[in-house]
Amino acid sequence: MAESLFFNKRVKYITEDPNRLWIWDKVTFMDEQRRTWLPIILQTENNQQVLLRQQRIQVGDPLSPSQLTSCPLPLMWQQDSERKYRANDDSIWRIVYHIEFCGTEDILLEKMPSQE
Repeated sequence: MAESLFFNKRVKYITEDPNRLWIWDKVTFMDEQRRTWLPIILQTENNQQVLLRQQRIQVGDPLSPSQLTSCPLPLMWQQDSERKYRANDDSIWRIVYHIEFCGTEDILLEKMPSQE
């Protein structure tokens, strides 16, 4: 119980999400404030999630879409509605959470089933 109280006091839920996240290179996304985000892909049989961790890193020149053809993630997410992003491939991703813990921001996105 004490661990849970400690964790809850250290976690800050963020309510302002980036408007856009676009791929910069094979391992980096960038938001409109030029903050860099590193993705971790979490894949199960029925579900695809991406944990984006905001971390300041040095970036080189951006890669072109033709250089990113093997990337398993969308090239861009744009805020579509509250707590949801639309990717460049028209998939919808919901924001499971956006938190700050010990000074590090994390956003967990989950791909929604297609409405076909």
